[in-house]
Amino acid sequence: MSFRMNSIGLFIAGYTSGLNCGPWFETRNPATEEPLARIREATRDDVDLAVRSAQQAFPGWAALPAVERASFLFALADVLEARAEKLAALETADTGMTITMTRGGHLPRAIAQLRYFAEEASRSFGAIVPLDNAYIHLVMREPVGVWAILVPWNAPLAVATMNIGAALAAGNCCVVKPSEKAPLSVAALAEAAVKVGLPPGVLNIVQGPGISTGALLIEHQDVDGICFVGGADVGKSIARCGANRIPRLLMELGGKSPTVILADANMEAAIDGALLSVFSSNGEVCTAGARIIVEKPIHDQFLECFAQRTSAICVGDPMHPATEVGPLIDLPHWETVGRFIQSALAEGASLACGGERPAELKNGYYRHPAVLYNVHNWMDIARREVFGPVAAVICAKDAEDAIKLANETEFGLSATIWTSDQSRGLQLARSIRAGSVAINSPLIRDIRAPFGGIKNSGLGRVGGQWSIEQFTELKTTCLKVSGYDLPRLGLGRKS
Repeated sequence: MSFRMNSIGLFIAGYTSGLNCGPWFETRNPATEEPLARIREATRDDVDLAVRSAQQAFPGWAALPAVERASFLFALADVLEARAEKLAALETADTGMTITMTRGGHLPRAIAQLRYFAEEASRSFGAIVPLDNAYIHLVMREPVGVWAILVPWNAPLAVATMNIGAALAAGNCCVVKPSEKAPLSVAALAEAAVKVGLPPGVLNIVQGPGISTGALLIEHQDVDGICFVGGADVGKSIARCGANRIPRLLMELGGKSPTVILADANMEAAIDGALLSVFSSNGEVCTAGARIIVEKPIHDQFLECFAQRTSAICVGDPMHPATEVGPLIDLPHWETVGRFIQSALAEGASLACGGERPAELKNGYYRHPAVLYNVHNWMDIARREVFGPVAAVICAKDAEDAIKLANETEFGLSATIWTSDQSRGLQLARSIRAGSVAINSPLIRDIRAPFGGIKNSGLGRVGGQWSIEQFTELKTTCLKVSGYDLPRLGLGRKS
């Protein structure tokens, strides 16, 4: 499928215009290296206008009955559903994710999230705390205000709607910045917002690089909350930027997730799960099980079978339904992944297979999935997030050693454990320091369950009621019933 070159502006106060004085930049198809669209970069004045627009819209949007806010979210979901096939193809062209993934995963998830939070809008409730019979404390949730939502490039529309849906449902207004590497599917939300009549300023979209447009948004004094999904280093810099004014922070950061395979595991199921965990979504996913920690008695057998299956993975055109791994997002990232592989080899790791450009694919940012072994936890390949199709196989002496190795990381987003003893798996899961742990399965997310990381993998949780909690503030109102006999000051009592 081919795409004609489009020009995409900003979406501010209900219009696809803004001041629009900034320069243009291009987004390219990672499968063909051809330009997809020209994007207008937001200037400081554009960002300021977008934030002011959200501020002005906030009182009216927050005051709307929850059922009315929900109706807009349902309508947005309906528009996305009607255009799902086109949007899936657009996101595949923009990100290099396979059409199987965008059509079967990312777009359905985006639609479901808007509908879920539309329903969640009316499920939010408070509490009553009685103090004897004298006072009642009313505890209620209120929206935080204006949120800056910074979206990654690997699953842009799905991640955007997770946070936009919850923020709007709770009564907040948003300024969204997609990644400059893959902005197109999020930009399509502007057209959807106009179509459903979303009040101007409730949702604004500004485009541009993180180091310029993103920084302007993060540092803006009138932004009340910052929601960021991306790398840990950027997350740390955001936290430092916000230190002078203490905005609400919600951050889903990187991972170096362990896949622990014990000697009693079902080998075939563990190989299936490990392959899917590390190589699905081109390996460009924060929950990728990139550290595969295998108990010594089955290490060699696992490595042989795993490398054989990896060598057979179909790498190619992401628009083709048979493709299992598509291109990486861009040339700099393609080169970075290559440097990680070379660094691992220089440090003493061995390459079982992959890592090279497939000979038949002359254009595009393709690498065949790589499997490294003789890896140790002190190596860069085991410590740092590659965010690409590279598996590092680590040998553990026993189950206790496997859990120790799993926890020797600055990250703590997710983990998986493979064992035939489910009770043992549950026991070991409690020992792993991660926000989510799956047993005998790759991690499957449910929108109703909390998701997020510990340590350098993030701050806060999204999903279900936990998202609503992140996007709201608690307010306690003290109401006198009969009251207490309180001291009366200043009556001039005589000693």
